[in-house]
Amino acid sequence: MDKVDLSDVTESDFSLLPYADLPLGALKRTKGGLANELAISVNFGITRDPKGLKALEFLSWWVRDSARAGEPMQIRSVALPPIGDQFGTSLRFCIDYFYADPERDIGELLSKVGKLAVELNSVKGLYPQVVLS
Repeated sequence: MDKVDLSDVTESDFSLLPYADLPLGALKRTKGGLANELAISVNFGITRDPKGLKALEFLSWWVRDSARAGEPMQIRSVALPPIGDQFGTSLRFCIDYFYADPERDIGELLSKVGKLAVELNSVKGLYPQVVLS
């Protein structure tokens, strides 16, 4: 899990290598980070089999449904350029949660992330046939 302060990220930073893995599509819409905004990013990979694809589909649905309900989050894929041996091996996925708090209260942030984890675990319990397949 990564935490990035987006407050000082500007549109001119997007082409710089240290910013390459940020959620640039979302940041481009606002021309950079918002005031007091953090991006909490959870990076993960999947097994390259039907079980991994089903897990990715389930997580994609959960993130989409949560975003539709008002959570400022998205899921995206990240990969390195198709050069040499890294092509076909660098694909990973990222769930981004955008958190803005003028008071920068880490307790509030941890509470929010904890609630999301509880929600995901609860949803897994509602669909055992999918999770176990």
